[in-house]
Amino acid sequence: MVQSPSLSGYSRYRLAVNQYRMGHPEVAAGLLATLLGRDPPPPLIPAASRLLERCLKAGGDCRLLTNLDAWGLPAAERRGLQLAKADCALRRGDRQRATTLLQGLLEEETRDEPARGAAERLTLLRHVVPQPFRITLLLGRTFHHHREFQLAIRFLEQNPPELGLPSTSDKETFDDSYALARSYFWRSQYKEAAGRFGELAAQRPKTEEVVQALYQQGRAYELHGDWNAAATSFRQAFFADPTGSLSAAALLSSLRIDWRIGHEEPALEQYAHLLSRRDWRDLAARAALFLAASDLVRGRTDRAETWLGHAARSRRAPSVEIAYWRGRSAELRQHSTAAVRHYLEALREDTFHPISQAGLVRMAQDSLTAAARSEGLRLTSSNRTSDLCGAWLVLGDADPQGREARLRMERGLKRDPSARSFLEMAPVPPGEWPLWEAEIRQPEELLLALGILEQGLSVIQKHFPVSDASLGYTGSRLLARDGLTRPSLYQAEVLAERIPQKLPAGLLTTGYRRVLYPLPYRSMIFREAARFGVDPFLLAAVIREESRFDPQAVSSASARGLTQFVLPTAKRLGARFGMERLNALDLHQPEVAITLGAAYLAELAERFENRRPVVIAAYNAGEDQANLWQSYCYSREPEEYFSKVGFTQTRGYLSKVLSSRAHYEDIYGELQAGE
Repeated sequence: MVQSPSLSGYSRYRLAVNQYRMGHPEVAAGLLATLLGRDPPPPLIPAASRLLERCLKAGGDCRLLTNLDAWGLPAAERRGLQLAKADCALRRGDRQRATTLLQGLLEEETRDEPARGAAERLTLLRHVVPQPFRITLLLGRTFHHHREFQLAIRFLEQNPPELGLPSTSDKETFDDSYALARSYFWRSQYKEAAGRFGELAAQRPKTEEVVQALYQQGRAYELHGDWNAAATSFRQAFFADPTGSLSAAALLSSLRIDWRIGHEEPALEQYAHLLSRRDWRDLAARAALFLAASDLVRGRTDRAETWLGHAARSRRAPSVEIAYWRGRSAELRQHSTAAVRHYLEALREDTFHPISQAGLVRMAQDSLTAAARSEGLRLTSSNRTSDLCGAWLVLGDADPQGREARLRMERGLKRDPSARSFLEMAPVPPGEWPLWEAEIRQPEELLLALGILEQGLSVIQKHFPVSDASLGYTGSRLLARDGLTRPSLYQAEVLAERIPQKLPAGLLTTGYRRVLYPLPYRSMIFREAARFGVDPFLLAAVIREESRFDPQAVSSASARGLTQFVLPTAKRLGARFGMERLNALDLHQPEVAITLGAAYLAELAERFENRRPVVIAAYNAGEDQANLWQSYCYSREPEEYFSKVGFTQTRGYLSKVLSSRAHYEDIYGELQAGE
């Protein structure tokens, strides 16, 4: 602290960490309060604030907060320390002061972690609250945002939002009524929710609010199983504002229901309406794929090509899906070579995409094997890397000609400097790092040079830039070695954006693929997967996509930890395994999170008969919603299900999780739990 003034803040923080670990929270709290009150280095503020909160809970002197001017800190840290002040007031018995601080937190914001903590404490203090109606409303809003829907209903029902308060705006009144209806919705009380949304639509003068309520009413009826009522609500939402932001979504929702219950004519009228506007083309593409998949799984081809052509006109055309369904259409028409070429098109676009992998499986069936081999051999006669890639994908390394095609493709790719840098990527030896030649000015650069990577994160890309593939990879490896998986993965993914499209993922070096698809907590993942009978690579893929292996991750929906559970779901599952008293902080413990994740995947697999896409969709969007999408399907084919998932976010999640699972098996397939 004395000899290196530029590192004094970091030195003080490290000293505080060690004091806390040695059981001296009061000493650590004093060091941290001094640090935060003296223009702390910005990268240190979050960690120092969190540690100060822990030290105060463990016995640090609350008086330190009196002289700490938290208003100069970022909002998240300032609010966290205000919650700590409220806890200090509670410990000394000053409930009125605590209530004032807690209410102030909720008045400012209801969505963040300090708000959740404030709501929990206020629930126990309501008998001393000076403004009980205002507090009730704030508690209802907060618990809704944090997905504690049973509590949200309890408080919002006590103070019906439509009654309003002098300080409540018209928009707040709508938002609170909407939150109450949504709370019933998320509690799976769909009939009650539909009624609430209907009442809300009838009360609102603003068109956009009416449309929003009607659209959600349609969703509630749909999940309740009353499809006729749902279709009516969706049509009402559309006609209330035919050019509004939800109009195309309402049309698509109505189309799906009409089509599935056999009302093809009105469904096709709605489809034509979707095609009529350029700005609706993305949703029209989803409708086209819905219709095409419906026909093709039932063996009908006469309309599918037209619909797939419409889908291809979208600005963000889902090319992998379109190629796959064109392959299915060609198969039905017994055009085997055309089918193989369409499946190859999907594989070239994204080899590990679940739809591409489905095409690869179909090419291995008896009806296509001859055509696939013939196409693969034909492509080996070409010198184009894309053709050689196709030959390798069809024939595989087990076939001598497939292996030769891969070697020729690699030789061709190495003639391209941008591809060669990834094919030959290797860790740069420490003695050759540009860091040693750079002029080091920032404290974070000094820490990086000392090997203290956690505090050097802000400058890692400066000295290990992704513009040099091997240096960028080296930076990612260093972070992974220190257990900083999330920033390591971020560095690897930024680097991945520079990979040429023509370079297949399977040709990347194993070392790079392992930082791109890391497997920390390996023993725990394999152990819990075996305990619950789930695929360990699927569990790893879920963790990768949910939290990037960050145990402290918290989502905007208040999901927490490695496997991103909200507290009510965690408590329900935990009660089966001796975890009856789970709290929010417990979800950040890796052993708890991984156990819950494996248990939930097993529960979903049992409910959905181990149909992997449905299981993963349920993990992301909820079990009832996943089941609804299955009811749209005419078959049990995973590919039809994928194309009928109605949420863009969930389709993306499905694609990422199942692609990651394929990568994990490809990279780590020979590993066992202890390796």
